Amino acid sequence: MWGQWPQQHPISALFGVLIALTLVLSPAGAAANEEAIVNAEINPLAELGRERRRQVQVRQSLKGALEQAEPGDDTLAALLEACADYLVNSMGRLDLTDMNIHDLLKERVPQDNAEVHEALHTLSNRQATARAETAALEEALETYRRGGRADFAAFDRALRHYHAVVSELMTPRKNPFSPYTDKLFTFEDWINIAAASTETVAAEDRLFDRITAAAPDDLKPDSFSGTHGMRP
Repeated sequence: MWGQWPQQHPISALFGVLIALTLVLSPAGAAANEEAIVNAEINPLAELGRERRRQVQVRQSLKGALEQAEPGDDTLAALLEACADYLVNSMGRLDLTDMNIHDLLKERVPQDNAEVHEALHTLSNRQATARAETAALEEALETYRRGGRADFAAFDRALRHYHAVVSELMTPRKNPFSPYTDKLFTFEDWINIAAASTETVAAEDRLFDRITAAAPDDLKPDSFSGTHGMRP
């Protein structure tokens, strides 16, 4: 896993969970960053932590739904559609913020540090794969809706494929960048990295609430931990 969430330094601690494709949130860190809105302004560190914790909860809810329903079984179709809708938006946000992190590190880490730049190259490749997979999921979702939701089987296959690929991409890994973040990133950098607004917060809330409304009690995203284990 790339970094825990020590309480003593919010910027270095947060970076341990900011890489979307290696995402892990500790419960203590999630609780510390529960409030994304402070005095009607966006707290970028808190919002980044909130987005990542809730995306893990959604992926856990989706995992449970895919395990409960056999392939092609549309019993949980509304929940699966809501999860896909959420992930298209959420993974877009993750790609934006992770590329902002990647680009700042690439610019600021000395070029002779071959190890870090190789790790950045690897991260960029994983992001590109996730970006392509998310675009394919978005297209499958749009095709499903344009067809009046008649071909659930095709949508289900696409979503199951996406879940399998992205779950593998997000396998926890040690964070090789944490020694550099304190020195290289300021709070103003995090504001630019997060690119958060009342609109992005509202969009995430709306999509998350749709999943909650569609899910049975045992699959509601808030029933999951927001860490990589299926339950707290």
